[in-house]
This record gives sequence, C-alpha cells and structure tokens, in this order.
Amino acid sequence: MLSFNPHRRRLSITHDKRGALSVRISRNNDESTYIALFIGSTAIFVWFAWLIASGLMREPFSVGTFHVLVLAAFIALWYLIVIRVVLWRLCGVEELLVQHGKLHWTRKALFWVRRSEIPTQSITSVEAVTPWHGLSNHVEVTALGKRKSIGDMLLNEEAVKLAQQLRHAVGLA
Repeated sequence: MLSFNPHRRRLSITHDKRGALSVRISRNNDESTYIALFIGSTAIFVWFAWLIASGLMREPFSVGTFHVLVLAAFIALWYLIVIRVVLWRLCGVEELLVQHGKLHWTRKALFWVRRSEIPTQSITSVEAVTPWHGLSNHVEVTALGKRKSIGDMLLNEEAVKLAQQLRHAVGLA
C-alpha cells in the first residue's frame, strides 16, 4: 500500500521480558518518488539501449564500435546501481535483535536478504548521525574497527532514539 505521508514513523522498538531489544525499520515513506525514478530511469535506459543497438546494427564491428560498447557497459552499470537504490528505498526493511551478547542485523528487499551478526563486546560506539539537511539520518555502529550504517533516511528523533536504545542494549550507556 502506498502512503504519501513522508513524516510517518518507520521505527518500531520493543523490549521483551528477558531483556532482548527488537527493532524494525520499515520501508521508506516516499514511494511515489521512487516509483517515478524507477520508471524514468528504465525508460531512459531502454531508449539509450535502443539507440546503441540500432547504431550497432548498421555499422560493421570496428574499434569505434568497441568504444561505444564500453560506454554502454558503463551506463548499464550505473543503471543497475540506480535500480538497486530504488528497490532498497521501495522495499527495504531492517530488523535488529540484541540478545545473548550479539547484535543480529537483517536487511531485506524483495528476494535480497543480508544478515550480519556482531558480538556486543566488540561494539565500541553507537552514534546517531543527523546532518543539518536531514536527508541521510542514520545510526553508525563501530565494531572491530569497521563502521556499519543502520537505517536509511530516518527522522531525526528516530535516529537519536535508536542510537540511545542500542547503546543501552549493548552496554555502552
């Protein structure tokens, strides 16, 4: 179902009786923008592919054709990156579970699922990143010298609350 309220809360935090923290970050709120971006980028890519293919059908293969194919591969790569971002923003859901000394982090978007497991002892910091423009509010977790970004385009209050709850759950607060 499409919702056209860009300020709808996406963060759901629950605690169970055994002290486990469960967090769910729902998909992004601005579906109409991402549907338009998906349709527009696909239309432009199909037009470009048709233009390249029709040009290649008229000319025999040469060094110039090779350069055109390299350009086409570069544009196809960018198209795949745009589609990946659009699909994540349309369908992406993150689930966090802190229990038994581990942070279990699952990211899902359609059939794409990634799971991470981080021992809470290795987590050295949890910070809410809220830039002035508010377009990329998220939480950064530092563990084993690596930074992981949790949440994408959260509301300012959601990022701060999530960081606070995670700090408390992993024992940093």
